Amino acid sequence: MYLLLVEDEATLAESLLGVLVAKGHRVDWVADGRMALSQLATTRYDAMVLDLGLPYLDGRGVLDALRTAPAFQDRQDLPVLILSARDQSSDKIAALEAGADDYLSKPFDVDELEARLFALLRRRLGKTGAQLNWVGIQYDASKRSFACRGHTLAVSPREHAALLALMQAQGVPLTRLALYERVFADDEDASSLDVIDVVIYRLRKKLVPFAVSIQSVRGIGLYLASDAA
Repeated sequence: MYLLLVEDEATLAESLLGVLVAKGHRVDWVADGRMALSQLATTRYDAMVLDLGLPYLDGRGVLDALRTAPAFQDRQDLPVLILSARDQSSDKIAALEAGADDYLSKPFDVDELEARLFALLRRRLGKTGAQLNWVGIQYDASKRSFACRGHTLAVSPREHAALLALMQAQGVPLTRLALYERVFADDEDASSLDVIDVVIYRLRKKLVPFAVSIQSVRGIGLYLASDAA
């Protein structure tokens, strides 16, 4: 996923940024509300993680602008997860009524944060019928299908999970462990990381006719790339 993190607590933001990037996500970090609106005006994100207590313009102001300002008309459906130390029910209700999609109180578990973000993205794609696009591949969430250059790309359930994870990473390398966790999360029989190599090998063979490849960055991870001239 390509995320915008809006958090003014530098220590927390740097820690969260490091973990999310290590998990294979691309993250832009800004520390105040005005900078958040500037980023939103020029960059398309998959989701935004937004603190409420921000300088210059608080999180509520950012959320109001995103949902109502004409400048953001083409991206008003951006999923927003509020990440805040305010844990009263009234704060959560107010944020959700203002247009937030989810609310997570500090302190929090990063794995839970990631899971909630993926759920928001799936909900958005399924609700709007929108497609996720990367290097010529399109993913239709409503049909749970992939297509490339006008042709359906037939994949197994495990190949589906791996390819979707690589597409959501948008060119940022994913570690073998990150892919393993996405593909074999519910498979107790998959006890070795080597099983992900088999899935990637099969995917590579299927992507060759479409001029798309899974590239490897030694010691870092795997990413999808276009081989088209």
